[in-house]
Amino acid sequence: MSEVEKEVKLCRYLLGKYAEVINEHERRTIGEIKALVDGTDLSIQSIISDFKDPSYSFQEDYLIVLKKVFDYVQKEIEFVDVDLNVSYWFSPKEIIEAKVADDEDLAIFLCALMKALGDSRAEVIIAELDDLKTHAFVITEFKEDFILLDPAQKNLFENYFGKKAEVLKNYSFKNQKIKRFLYRFNSEKYEQFLE
Repeated sequence: MSEVEKEVKLCRYLLGKYAEVINEHERRTIGEIKALVDGTDLSIQSIISDFKDPSYSFQEDYLIVLKKVFDYVQKEIEFVDVDLNVSYWFSPKEIIEAKVADDEDLAIFLCALMKALGDSRAEVIIAELDDLKTHAFVITEFKEDFILLDPAQKNLFENYFGKKAEVLKNYSFKNQKIKRFLYRFNSEKYEQFLE
């Protein structure tokens, strides 16, 4: 067993041992979850300032700047698909420092960046896929397009633009299609879809 494998084994054991404590500490209210995507975090504002010039206009420049921001998230933050029995919420600062995040933290991070660019319609979606696993991504609408952005995948920015029904039909994660939406939220709303 390599040193890295030993360290991973030890970390998994410790996380399992203290999962209840971590889960209790990481529990968030709906208000706290909504606040994660409000775009006012200083780390989010710092990133946005790198991409948005003073003459920025949401109507004219949004898609151009959003593409740069999306590319930044995909290049700088590695997606990790880890199955831990631990709930956690990374802050934007923690994501930037660790340069790694799961799909939910990536979607929240991207949604906060979109909100900071002036997109009040952007929302995080937690969906159930055909394999019954959950996956998070961001949706929004801009002008005539429905847009789905999934920073956990190395897709092109324009992959999921168009009519809503068509975009949702064409989207997949690890060859799994969307079965149904479970939750959606942004800084103004939080909605759970019940069966």
